[in-house]
Amino acid sequence: MPAYDDDLPTDGEEVLLRRLTDNTEREERLRALIEFKNLILGSKRCKAAFFRVGTLDMLYNLLKEYSLPIDSDILIQIFDCISSFAKSTNKNLIQRLVELGFIEQILLVLVDDQQSKLFYKSALRCLRSFFLSKKFANPYLSPIPFILLCDQNKFEPKSSSIIVDKSPSSDKLSPVEILFSNSQSLAILHRLLSISKSTQISVLEILCCACVDNQRQQEIMGKDFIPMIMHLLIENIFYHKRIHLVTLANEYLIEVCLKFLCSISYENPSIAQQLYSTISSETNQSLCEIIASLLKKINRSMIISYYASKFFVNLCKTKVLSCDDPYVSHQSLASLIHLCAKSNQNQCIYLYVECLDTLIYLLNGNSSLHHTAIYTEQLLSQLFNYLFTPSKIFGENLDEAAIVQVRSSALTLLAVLSSHHEDIKKRIAEQENLITTAIECYRSSNVSLQIASLRLFHGLSRSVHQLRTTFNDTICDILLDAIKSSDLALVKIVSSVVSNSVLEFSICRTRLLSGGILDILLTFLTHSDQELSINSIWALRNLSYLSTLKIKQDILNGLTIERIYSLLEQCTDKQFLICLLSLLRNLFNEKDTEILLPMFNSTKLLSTLERLLKKNYPGEIHREVNLLIDHLHSSNHPTQKRLSADSANSSCRSSLFPEYDCDEMDQLDCS
Repeated sequence: MPAYDDDLPTDGEEVLLRRLTDNTEREERLRALIEFKNLILGSKRCKAAFFRVGTLDMLYNLLKEYSLPIDSDILIQIFDCISSFAKSTNKNLIQRLVELGFIEQILLVLVDDQQSKLFYKSALRCLRSFFLSKKFANPYLSPIPFILLCDQNKFEPKSSSIIVDKSPSSDKLSPVEILFSNSQSLAILHRLLSISKSTQISVLEILCCACVDNQRQQEIMGKDFIPMIMHLLIENIFYHKRIHLVTLANEYLIEVCLKFLCSISYENPSIAQQLYSTISSETNQSLCEIIASLLKKINRSMIISYYASKFFVNLCKTKVLSCDDPYVSHQSLASLIHLCAKSNQNQCIYLYVECLDTLIYLLNGNSSLHHTAIYTEQLLSQLFNYLFTPSKIFGENLDEAAIVQVRSSALTLLAVLSSHHEDIKKRIAEQENLITTAIECYRSSNVSLQIASLRLFHGLSRSVHQLRTTFNDTICDILLDAIKSSDLALVKIVSSVVSNSVLEFSICRTRLLSGGILDILLTFLTHSDQELSINSIWALRNLSYLSTLKIKQDILNGLTIERIYSLLEQCTDKQFLICLLSLLRNLFNEKDTEILLPMFNSTKLLSTLERLLKKNYPGEIHREVNLLIDHLHSSNHPTQKRLSADSANSSCRSSLFPEYDCDEMDQLDCS
C-alpha cells in the first residue's frame, strides 16, 4: 500500500483551498466545496495531503460560519466532506476531527427541526461516520472476551456489565462520551427517527455504537426507542398480518433494527427481560414472536437471520431464556449452524466469522446444546473445512487476515465443543490431522492462531482419556514454551491447560515437572494478574493430588510454611483460599502426614483453621475447612472414621470437589 504521509496538495489543489478560504461569495464557495468533496471522496492521498496543511481547521470554521444562521446547501457539502475524512484510517486525522469539536457542532445544528430531509440525512450520515470509525471500536462490534466455561461455574460469577478498556486520554474525546455529554442528544436522535428511512438507519447505527456498557444501554432504553423500533420492524415485515418478502431497502432497515436490539440487550439482563416482555400494540405479538418469524423464511438475507439469531442468544446468555427454549435450541442454533454451512463462494467471510463467534458465545457454558449442535455432523464437517482448507471454500484470493480469523474462530469453537462431553471430545480429537494442525497453528507467528490452538488443548485437557492419550511430548513442549511467553493472554490460557495436565494420570506430568513447571507456578502465585495467580494455585492443588513425598516437599519448600499461614489468615479471595485448603488436604495424605504435619505444628494449624470457621466466609470455604480439620483429626486418631470427601462422587477422580463432574477439573478458566 502506498504511503501518503509526506504528500502535500498539488498546485491546483492549493488554488482550490484558496478559493474556499479567500472567496466569501456564497455561490463560488459552494462550487469550491463541491469540487473539494469530489477530490477527497475515495482518495487517501488527497485526505492525507489536505490534513497536513490544516484543512480540517478550515472546514471547522466554515461549519461554524454557516451554522448560524443555517445555510443548508453549504452545510450539506461540508457534512459530506467531514464524513469522508472521518472514514479515513489515519488515526491522527480522526483524532483531530474529534478534538476540533465537529461532533458537538453537528449535534448543535441538528437541534433545528425546520430543515429538509436531505439536510438531516447528510448530517446524520456524517455523524455516523465518527461512530463507525475503527479508531473508536465499541464492545458490541469487537470480539467477545473468551473464557472457556463450565455449566455450573460456582467459582466464577459472571458480571453483567460490559467491560470496556478506556484510557484517560481517549475517554473524554470518544464520540460516545461526547454524545452523552449533550443532554439533548438522545432526544434529537429520537425525533429524527421519524424523518426518513435513511435517517432511521443512521440513527440506529449510532445507537448501536453507543451501547458501550450497561449504563449507556439503560440511558438509551430510558428514551423510549423500543416502541418506535418495534413499529419499524412491523412496518417493514408484515403485510395484512402475514410475513412477506421485503425489498432490498427494507431489508437493510430490518437488519439495523435487529442489530440495535442485539446491542442494547448484550450482557444486560434487565433490558433483555424488558425486551422479552414487550408486546406490540399493533399486532398483539411479542417482540420475540416478531423476530422469530424472520427465522422461518429460508430465503431471508443472511444478515437478517444472523441478527435475529443473535438476539435470542443474548436473551439466553442473560438467563432470560433457558438454553432449551425453542427460540434458542431450535431456531437460533439451527439458523447459525445453517449460516456457517451455507455456500461460501463470493460471500463476506466476516459474516461467517461473526456466526462462528456467536456460536462460541452461545455454546460456551451451555453444554446441553453441544450434542444438538453436532447432531447431523454438518457443523463439525464445516469447522474442519474452515480449519484445514479455508482457501478452497472462500477462494484463492482470500486476504491472509481473513483466513486467520476464520481458522482461529473455527478452532475456538472446536475447543468449546470439546470442553464437556467425552464422546464429543473423542470425536474431535480423533479427526485426522486435527492435533497436527493445532500444533502448526501454535507454531505460526500469528497470536490469535496460537491462542486458539491452546484453547483447543484446554478443552481436551478436561478429559482423563485425552490426558492419557492425546497429550504427547510435542504438546507438552508447547505448554512449556507458551507458559514462558511474554504475552499474558497466552500464559493465562496455557496455565489453565497445565492445571489439568499435571494430574497424576496425565502422560504430560513427568515432562512438565522436568521442564521446571513447579518453579514457574510458584512464581505466578504472586503475579499481579488475579486469574493467573488462581490458576497457579489450582495447578499446585492438582499437582499435589496423589503425588510423591518429594513433590509435596518441593511444593512446601516453594510456598513456605510461613507464607501458607499468612495466606490462611489474610487471603480475601474465595477462589484462591478454597484451592489452598484443598492443596493442604492433598498434602496430608495418610502415608505422608507423619512427615509433613510436624513442619506446620498441628496445634497451630488446627487453631488457625478453627478461626477460619468463625469468619463470615461462604459455605464452600467452611466445607473445605471442616474436611481438612476432620482429615487432620483422623490422622492423629487413625481409628476415628473420616468424613470422605470422595464419597459424594467416587468417579470424580480428577476433581477434589465432590460436587463437580470429572470434566470440570478447572472451574476457573482464563483467556
